[in-house]
Amino acid sequence: MKYVNLLPGEIALDNTPSYKISSDQQCIPQHYLSYQHDLASVEKLIIDIEYSQQFPLFVSEDKGGIYLQVGVIGQDNYQTKDEQPKTKIVYGRKWRVEPQLPTSEIIQTALLAIKTAREHEIRELFKLSIQSKTTTPFNNHHDLPLLSQNKDYLIEQHQQHSWSELQQCLDNIGYDNASFFINDIQQRPSASYIVELEILPSKDTKLPELFAEKYITLILKTKNKNELLFELMSQLILLSNRHVEEHFNYAGVARFSRKLEVERIAELSINTRQLHKENAPEEFTHKWKIANYETDLTRVPEIKSLALANKIKNCLAHFQPLEGVLPKLNLTDN
Repeated sequence: MKYVNLLPGEIALDNTPSYKISSDQQCIPQHYLSYQHDLASVEKLIIDIEYSQQFPLFVSEDKGGIYLQVGVIGQDNYQTKDEQPKTKIVYGRKWRVEPQLPTSEIIQTALLAIKTAREHEIRELFKLSIQSKTTTPFNNHHDLPLLSQNKDYLIEQHQQHSWSELQQCLDNIGYDNASFFINDIQQRPSASYIVELEILPSKDTKLPELFAEKYITLILKTKNKNELLFELMSQLILLSNRHVEEHFNYAGVARFSRKLEVERIAELSINTRQLHKENAPEEFTHKWKIANYETDLTRVPEIKSLALANKIKNCLAHFQPLEGVLPKLNLTDN
């Protein structure tokens, strides 16, 4: 019987249960392994990940440990095309990778990092013309403390708008040099509205999902500009995430693609999750549970601030009795 090779950074305990893939091949499911990843093992994983040349994925290491980082190659979203004849690269936040992190979770961290980086970009591509100027109201760079200090000013006085007013609102929106047109409206018994928008890309539009999808559907609870803008932004983020899910692949498999059969994924999970109860010796199960507990211990946060410790203590008090490894809280004012 041939075993599928373990990947770098993966460790199997003695008598680890395996799953029979075919008549001459078996594998050890990920949840029965322990992990000791290093820079080289994470690099190997990232090499086998493909998504888009515009979003290269980096692996590096600093005093805080190993991290993933997404690069974004393109033009500055706040300058005109004529102002920047060359493309540039910028870098997103660092996504920490613990040595004990399962291989699958490292791959999914890469997926999340790319989704987040791409969302950051598309929020900046959503441009609203107002007071004869262009702004990006959904970008991630707004001054949140300033917004919190002016919440009374920011809260909208709810208004009802006509459909022509909502179309005028859409006419003031530019999204990656594409525009939107209200194609169809249906009112539901719940009093909400299903609004179908036609996506109108231009020759300068670059986001591939705006060409793949001709229409986008919004559900509005009320005929209101604010509702329209928020719902449109939500759907554009959804389109972006779906693009990543369909085209992000590890070793040739797009894990979250809708081309994969959900019931077959579920079947594979059923067949592999409980192997320790079927044919594994008690000694293995004992060591496996200890290994999992020791991994959990490496993730327990230590809170040194008295104010934050008290806040978390009050939060946890709502869930007593509480199992699991509790955080380390400093409840004395040193």
